[in-house]
Amino acid sequence: MQKQIPSVGDLLDARGRLAASGWAKQPLLRYDRSRVGASPLRIKEWDYYEVVNPEYGIVLLVYDIGYQGRAVVKWMDFRAGTFEEHGPTLWLTRGGMGLPPGSEAGDVVFHHAGVRWECRRSDDGVRNFEFTFPDFRGGAGLSGKLALTQPRGQDPMVNAIPFRRATRFVYAQTINCMVPDGRVRIGGDEYRFSPDNHSHGCLDWSRAVFPYHVEWRWCTASGVVGGIPFGLNIDYGFGTESSKSMIFHDNMGHHLDKARYTFDRADPMRAWAFTDDDGRVDLTLRPVCIERGGTNFVVLRMSVLKAYGFFTGRVRLDDGRWIEVGESDRLFGSAEAVENYW
Repeated sequence: MQKQIPSVGDLLDARGRLAASGWAKQPLLRYDRSRVGASPLRIKEWDYYEVVNPEYGIVLLVYDIGYQGRAVVKWMDFRAGTFEEHGPTLWLTRGGMGLPPGSEAGDVVFHHAGVRWECRRSDDGVRNFEFTFPDFRGGAGLSGKLALTQPRGQDPMVNAIPFRRATRFVYAQTINCMVPDGRVRIGGDEYRFSPDNHSHGCLDWSRAVFPYHVEWRWCTASGVVGGIPFGLNIDYGFGTESSKSMIFHDNMGHHLDKARYTFDRADPMRAWAFTDDDGRVDLTLRPVCIERGGTNFVVLRMSVLKAYGFFTGRVRLDDGRWIEVGESDRLFGSAEAVENYW
């Protein structure tokens, strides 16, 4: 069973090894890139923001994985089942993207070849995005402004996960149930994101040194269940203490031990089933569309299979209460299977 991180400290010791591992409800450990005991080509850093409602969604992603760095927008139309991604690629960045060492402070500003991708923090912790991709969709262009607010007092999910080699690790934070407010324009069309159209946001923040070959599973959903903010994060598949799973209910996080899901890779539109070893999770995802994607640069290969749809079932909180997720709650989210050679 994965243990809880007890106190504030450094993520890495002087030799670049994890000083502590486990899970927490706050980012207690300090990440210092200069302490990483690996080549700059092996360090992986990303800030992944996803804002969705049952009709459409947007991903705002910035990453530096040593070999390359990108600032990306992805537009998702769940009714049509289409996914459009755009953003410039910089090679051999090796930390040159300048991503901040923590998830709670520090701006990210990227300007290149007409592309603008900015995430700036206000004093109250709101993440304010401004972005312009003039060549999106053959020159139609995509631009927008979007604010993402983490409700005051809301727990995130934080993990420090080791691999068998001592200098390899993942330090990750996931924030669910973020409240969006903003608009995106594509050509002459405008799209709104707000609680009024059941939009919710999440952050997947990671700093890591992975093995060359790695696989993982990640599921996320946010919404309102029974009139109360509700979210879930089920994430596993790599490292020696991989249990990045938590239920979020009324801003409080309820940690899960070993959770998993099963699906039919040959027919991923069939229902996906979610369970755990402690009998606290019994959920079903019924997809409305499937995303298949990836890249292939010979030594750098990434592939993803991802289902978007509605969750139903039930989960048990730390105090023993069962939360029933019904069809009328329209809890919308996703689950993915990823395999990377990087």
